[in-house]
Amino acid sequence: MRTQKMDQFMGRLAGPSVLPLAALMVPAWIVLVALLASCAQPITRPAPPESVKTAPPVAPAPEPVIVSKLEPEGAVNPNAVPVPPIRQAHIALIIPANNKDLVAAADAVKQGFTAGAQAEGANAIPFRVYPTDNETVSLAAQYRKATQEGAIAYVGAITRDGATTMAKQAGLLPTLALNAPAETELPDRFFYITLNVDAEARQQALAAAQQGFRRVAILTGNTPLAKRIQEAFEREWVRLGGEVAARIVLSGDATNYTTTVQPAMERAHAEIAFFAADAGTARGARPYLPTGMPVFATSHSLDARAEPVVNVDLESVRFLEMPWFVEKDHPAVMAYAKPSSTLPLDYERLYALGIDAWRLTQLLLRTERARDIAPLDGVTGKLTLDGAQFVRTLTSVEMRDGMPFVFKPAD
Repeated sequence: MRTQKMDQFMGRLAGPSVLPLAALMVPAWIVLVALLASCAQPITRPAPPESVKTAPPVAPAPEPVIVSKLEPEGAVNPNAVPVPPIRQAHIALIIPANNKDLVAAADAVKQGFTAGAQAEGANAIPFRVYPTDNETVSLAAQYRKATQEGAIAYVGAITRDGATTMAKQAGLLPTLALNAPAETELPDRFFYITLNVDAEARQQALAAAQQGFRRVAILTGNTPLAKRIQEAFEREWVRLGGEVAARIVLSGDATNYTTTVQPAMERAHAEIAFFAADAGTARGARPYLPTGMPVFATSHSLDARAEPVVNVDLESVRFLEMPWFVEKDHPAVMAYAKPSSTLPLDYERLYALGIDAWRLTQLLLRTERARDIAPLDGVTGKLTLDGAQFVRTLTSVEMRDGMPFVFKPAD
């Protein structure tokens, strides 16, 4: 039985927040375990303010759709966007590189044209090659394609048909054909240059006439080209007032020349002779001509690259040839690279033509009016514009000891 004083003491100990008195009767170890358990409960942190909450994660982008390039041949993609042609200012070189009969000639022109561009360096206007299957329909199509792609000048057409086609396509931009067209009415900005030996024959007729000769014996090979050279020389010779004293056809068999060429020359009483024959035929016939007689020929009768021992029988014959072969110290000849590999003689002539074609195109692009185009001292000859044609004046050379030397008539 508790006393009153004991109750008052215990009341002050408990206070208002102290456990009821009955709790004090629990054993001490139980109280200790309960306190430790309360300390092990997780601490709940207050929620952050709304302004600093983390943004929700962004969903990953979908994988790009890749259209397979392995579509069946001829399949059409309905979603494809037409790609316009790439337009860039350039020179179009249109050559029959896909024609098996003309591919070698076309490649020789391309090599020379490239050599011309490379010599100009980084400032050279870019050019593109447009290969054709032929020099008619295919050439016309490539001409139009080049126009769509930004061509500012056109070069090509190594055949007469090709030159004619280019003349029909030509418009306001410079066009240079590498042969003579059949057309007579030509556009204002259409020009051409040719290696045609007919022009050489006419030049030799003029040279002989200017030296005062009047009677000529013409010795002709039995090929169509030889016949054409003869006719070109003869027409010009007669036009200049000359006389044809004899026409002698060379069979190519030199064993007969003692009984054919020699007697015919004796009867002709000619002042000069003119060869319209290839180099081999001319070499065979030359020894049967009168000693000391002036003899003229075109480049068709000369292989300027041959060894002296080969050309020794052509002693004193006066040829016409492009500077590329006979003027090693010519400024333009020294400026441009030689072919990377040896070309047949006729193809190397086309290589030189390619160089001059590049140079003429630069001249045409810089000059608006045809009458202001200055002569060009080219590797194929001195080039002077006459109407639409760049006429080549070739170098006159005389064969001495099997070597060609520049010929200078005595004053």
